[in-house]
Parts: sequence; C-alpha cells; structure tokens
Amino acid sequence: MSVFLLTVAFVVGFLPGVFEPFTASGEGDVLASDRTASLLAEQLLADPETPGALNATCTAEFFSESDDGRIDECRFDADAGDLGTALGVSPTTAVNVTIEENGTVRSAGGVTLDAGPTPPESESVVVSRRVVLLGGEESDLYVRVW
Repeated sequence: MSVFLLTVAFVVGFLPGVFEPFTASGEGDVLASDRTASLLAEQLLADPETPGALNATCTAEFFSESDDGRIDECRFDADAGDLGTALGVSPTTAVNVTIEENGTVRSAGGVTLDAGPTPPESESVVVSRRVVLLGGEESDLYVRVW
C-alpha cells in the first residue's frame, strides 16, 4: 500500500512539470513591455542625452499615424500606424501605448497620445510604466503587452 501511495504522490508531483514548457508563462511579455517602455522613454521619443523628457513634436508625430512626411529630428522610422514595426515586437504580440496624466490620455499638437488595440479584460496584460516629462508637465507612459 505504501509503494502505491508513494507512486501516486510522485506522479501527481512530477506530471505538471512535464507540461510546463508548453504553457505560456508570460515572461516574454514582461520583457517586451519593459524593453518597449524604455525604448520609447529613452530613445525614440526623447533625446538620449535627456531620457524621460519627451520631444512634444516627435511624440505627436509618432502617435499621429499620418503619412505627411517624417520630421528629421525624430529618432524613429515607423510610427504608431505600424506599431509592431516601430517598437520591434513580434507580430504575435499585441501592444498598447498611452501617455496619461492623472488617468486621462493626454494630447499633443491636436493628437491623442494613444496607439494600439484596447487591452482585453479577459486575458493577462503586462503593464510597464515610465514617468516622463512632456511639454514641461509630468505624465505617465504606459506600455501594455498581451
């Protein structure tokens, strides 16, 4: 009887570990979210010499999704119209980027500073936040990945 109980305990303890490599753990989403938030706040929307201080003109151009010509001083080749390419994330990864102040999405130059699909409520969403300066005002840059 004790051999049977030990065998059952071993199977119950060992079996979940066998299937673990085939289940999504979300670690890749955490890394993608953090890397993307840093990329936006420190390089694409800001001068690398002053990370966290976003260029208002480039930020508005990034979120505008328009094809009216790229501004030479901006440090990105693709904008929010092709968010996956602009941020270098996998096509299977969904991304949402917003710049908010006190829970409200900000605008700059007449452009609402949000891009990407709305995050689902039924899935696990990883959120990275950076505090940035935009137009001299403190704002929050949120990157949501799922």
